Amino acid sequence: RDKAKSIINELSKLSPTEEPAAAYYSDAQATSDDIVPSLAGKWTLIYTDAPDITSLDAPVSIQKLGRIGQECDPPLIKNVIEWKRPSWASSLPFSGDEDSRILQKIVTEGASTPADNPTVDLKLVGLEISGTNGSMEESNSGLVNSLLNGPAALFEQNPIKLQGPLKGPFGKFDILYLDDEMRITKTYQGYYTVNVRQEKENEWF
Repeated sequence: RDKAKSIINELSKLSPTEEPAAAYYSDAQATSDDIVPSLAGKWTLIYTDAPDITSLDAPVSIQKLGRIGQECDPPLIKNVIEWKRPSWASSLPFSGDEDSRILQKIVTEGASTPADNPTVDLKLVGLEISGTNGSMEESNSGLVNSLLNGPAALFEQNPIKLQGPLKGPFGKFDILYLDDEMRITKTYQGYYTVNVRQEKENEWF
């Protein structure tokens, strides 16, 4: 962790983006429509020391942790977690196949200002859950068949989207480094995350 922190500190001094939080300025505060690189886009996590994320990869669990990412589509920021069928469940009925997966998205709303840059404040606005199941044919859709094909098939046919009028504080983060391919952030609790931008042909959510 100390080595990773040292590398992050050095990279943060070399960030090529003066206003990394600009994508989350309000329209009235936006300084330019041509600010690049932009925080907007789809990102995949490659490193973090945040315990609320590292603890997700439990050795024994009813679901296997896949990839973790973030979808930044101003003003929304969706934290995406991919869950897969664990290997021990491969012989169980109603568990889906090896390509089955559930996507859990914690939906937040981000906001920043030129004065607050590079900090983005977050508010929790909702939750989304969807699924994909490679073994389920379209002709076999329906609640009963979804249940028989496992939880991923169930959420594929019946995705959940919860978003109400109330918004609650959800922390904030500082953007330490941002270029076209990578970004480094630090949460208000002092934890770091490193993400790489997804290529359009290899997007997984």
